[in-house]
Amino acid sequence: MLIQPEKHAANKREGGDSVRNHCLWAAVLFMCLSLFPEPAGASDKVLRVAFDKELPPFAYMDENGKASGFNIDLIKAIAEESGYELEYVPLEWEDALSYLKDGKVDVLLGIKYTNRYDLVFDFSESFFTMSEVLLVPKQDSEIFTLNQLREKVVAVQRGNVGMDLLESVRRVKMLVSFNQRDALDNLIRGRADAFIGNRWTAEYLLEKANKQDEFVMRSGLINPTDYAFAVREGNYELLDKINEGLNKLYRDGTYTRLYSHYFEPYATHATDRYRKVVIGLLVVMALVSITLVTIFFWNKRLKAEVRRQTAALADVMAFQRQVLDNTESAILSLDVFGHITLVNQVTRRLLLTDDDAIGRHISALLPQLPVEQALAADKPSFYEGEFQLEQSSVRVFHYYMAPFGNAVAEHVGWIVSLQDRTEQKRLQARLISQEKMHALGQLAAGMAHELRNPLTAIKTFIDMLPKKLDDERFRSELLHYVPEEMERMNRILEDLLDYSRSKPLEIEETDLKMLVDSVLGLFAKRAVNEQVEMHIEVPQGIKVCLDRRRLKQVLINLMINALEAMSTSSVKRLHIKARESADGVELTVSDTGEGMSAEQLPHLFEPFFTTKTQGIGLGLYVSDKIMREHGGRIDVSSTKGEGTTFTLFFQ
Repeated sequence: MLIQPEKHAANKREGGDSVRNHCLWAAVLFMCLSLFPEPAGASDKVLRVAFDKELPPFAYMDENGKASGFNIDLIKAIAEESGYELEYVPLEWEDALSYLKDGKVDVLLGIKYTNRYDLVFDFSESFFTMSEVLLVPKQDSEIFTLNQLREKVVAVQRGNVGMDLLESVRRVKMLVSFNQRDALDNLIRGRADAFIGNRWTAEYLLEKANKQDEFVMRSGLINPTDYAFAVREGNYELLDKINEGLNKLYRDGTYTRLYSHYFEPYATHATDRYRKVVIGLLVVMALVSITLVTIFFWNKRLKAEVRRQTAALADVMAFQRQVLDNTESAILSLDVFGHITLVNQVTRRLLLTDDDAIGRHISALLPQLPVEQALAADKPSFYEGEFQLEQSSVRVFHYYMAPFGNAVAEHVGWIVSLQDRTEQKRLQARLISQEKMHALGQLAAGMAHELRNPLTAIKTFIDMLPKKLDDERFRSELLHYVPEEMERMNRILEDLLDYSRSKPLEIEETDLKMLVDSVLGLFAKRAVNEQVEMHIEVPQGIKVCLDRRRLKQVLINLMINALEAMSTSSVKRLHIKARESADGVELTVSDTGEGMSAEQLPHLFEPFFTTKTQGIGLGLYVSDKIMREHGGRIDVSSTKGEGTTFTLFFQ
């Protein structure tokens, strides 16, 4: 149903009496209708939809006076889906906005989203991206951007966002029309220098007027914004129905069909199609000819490149062979069954073999390698170790056996690398012997130094004995200092004996927490007297195989060192922590003592090295020996003025 609204000009000419008469009749009619109310829901299914009647191809009146356009077809499809009947109200743009604002219509078919409109309307989901266009005559050479519209006459539609754009341009002259068609007509007739308006409407009207070749778009996408349906503020029920209908059109392809109908180019004439087909065939033939010529020359170039790459590959292979033959390692390659496929010159020299080894099984040449184990494994892995080979003399070899694959990661064989370690082993034995001699010299020197001090004190008392025998004070000092110095010599000798005696270890499975608790019990009273804060984090159930008596000696040594190191510290905190890892068990003893410098740490486990004023420097020396006898080790980290941490590692 199409309803034509009354013109504003006619409304203005009506007299005051006519207005009063209308009001009177309206009051009478309202009273009558209130006596006979319309059935509920009868008018809810009729939608009054307003649209800009001069906005093709979105909405317009065709030659037969029928509402047409993209927006019209969209609302028709939505109404059919939702069960609505439609009443079309074609209006000028400003009138359409007023009608919707005053509630005279339910829906406005197509409006750009702006913050200003959002205050009075509610918008559906966007179904189009609308943009403005700057259109000028083709021969114009002055206007390319909006800033160049100064002192120019620009045709625009009243109420369109184009007017908002032009307000930021100084000294522009706007020629305002009620619709897009009239504004564009002002440009075509030469009344304006430029046109700003809807891009799609401009293209549609120029094509209809056969003027598309006379004008050019200088700025094709100005202020692109969402384009949607609008309802009155708060009419959420109708808005939900419209959005549901739009989503249905997207899903069933109706939207795509309508978009293609209105916005894709019109079908060309038959002659144009034939001309394009001929041009297409010529282009295809030209492309085929160019392709054939290109393939010919490319083939020649490819052959030359193959020859060059073949020569380069031969050079690379020769270079690799030179590298293999001049390396220090013996290298062999095997297939997946263990047969030798390659040997280098070093292999021939070390293993006293020749090219006859190619094709033989590796076990016939080197039975010491774990070949059978590697071939029987489900998944290839790496193997490394040492073996002795008796030829003219016994030689020691270190081997490394690794799988290798092809370009697609398939296992295709093995690489075996052999290194002669015979001379290295001899040098290591010499170094160990020299180190032992050096340690023995250090031990002897330290022992001599440590024993000299108490012996000097004893000798002094003995020398003074004939003269001072009757001196009671002398006798008192003699009885005090001489036994003390002798006890000191005895401790030195006992520590040396502990280090030198190779007693068999009495290994037993020991609960680490119980061992730590037994040591802490020896120092509990001292820790309380010296106000040492103890933090113990040793979980129950950590079992370690060790000699309980000797490891207790190590822990006692570390506890004594920690307490003495914290004697002058303001914060006294002792932290003992144990944890299990993939490599074994770790036990750490940390203190907040005076710490040690980086220069002192490398000498910490040397015999007779000490940082204390009272000490002989054998405690950590013996502790390190005990840990090594257990197959473990002891590490230390320290910072001067912050504290020291000793870590015991058990396998």
